[in-house]
Amino acid sequence: MEEYSPYLLFLIGFIMIIKGSDWFIDATIWIAKVLRVPNIIIGATLVSICTTLPEAMVSGSSAINGNASIAFGNALGSIACNTGFILGLTILLSRPFIKEKKKLRKTGLFLVFLLVLLTTFAIVFGEISRITGFMFLGILVLYLYHNVKDAKMSSSEIKQDENIEITRPIIIKNVALFVVGIILTIWGANLLVTNGEKIARMLNVPDIIIGVTLTAFGTSLPELVTAITAIAKKAHDISIGNILGANILNIILVIGLSSSILPFKIEHSWLTYHIPFVFAIVLLLVIFSMANKERFKRWNGLLMIATYFAYIYFLVF
Repeated sequence: MEEYSPYLLFLIGFIMIIKGSDWFIDATIWIAKVLRVPNIIIGATLVSICTTLPEAMVSGSSAINGNASIAFGNALGSIACNTGFILGLTILLSRPFIKEKKKLRKTGLFLVFLLVLLTTFAIVFGEISRITGFMFLGILVLYLYHNVKDAKMSSSEIKQDENIEITRPIIIKNVALFVVGIILTIWGANLLVTNGEKIARMLNVPDIIIGVTLTAFGTSLPELVTAITAIAKKAHDISIGNILGANILNIILVIGLSSSILPFKIEHSWLTYHIPFVFAIVLLLVIFSMANKERFKRWNGLLMIATYFAYIYFLVF
């Protein structure tokens, strides 16, 4: 019976993520309407911070255990998975409208800037030092401050929805859904990653494949389920804002936190293969958000998915 427990816990984790994300999205949509804040800003702050927590926990734990390079790989792999696969799938299935185009473009370009900054430090110094980690954490504080300030400015331009009920029971209900949704999503992701790795090893899957696929994909599952749930609820801008925000946080929070705990050397393959592919996937999103007038095209999503799977294929084989 014990040999089947990883499979059972893997399934339980998956169910927890699905239900937790569903409650989580319901609560955040309500919060966005009550606070008169655009969904894309809510997605780039609240939702993205919460769905990036699995990556932060995995990477922080790796750094504490003396293996910060796993944290770096997990962060880059999650950016590739979030953008190429999850956002690509969102675009392919729903062709979301490009709302808040200026904010979307600005957020995308900021992500590109962070990747350039990370690459520059990696090339010049050959490592991600503790000072670089603290610098990224400083950028995190400024980023969150800017988003809150931006949210306050935007809320004054949006008319209050008169149909939104704000009573004590409804507030308690939505706060409870938000908190329980976060707990279930993060706990479920942890169960999935831990037991997924056990299953992979039981099936004799090599560690390198586990690291670049299962760990990165597993810690990105909250973003995936959040995106699918947002599509079902026709809140696509929460999904896009969440994924862009999560990608930014993968650099300034995940890499910043892990390197401030334990600096790590940059491997040659990160500069010659991983970072260029991640650059390509992110640039595709930025180009499509600028080139399209009102909404993304399905082939945009298909190309992003194809680029991601090409990255995984060449990495494995």
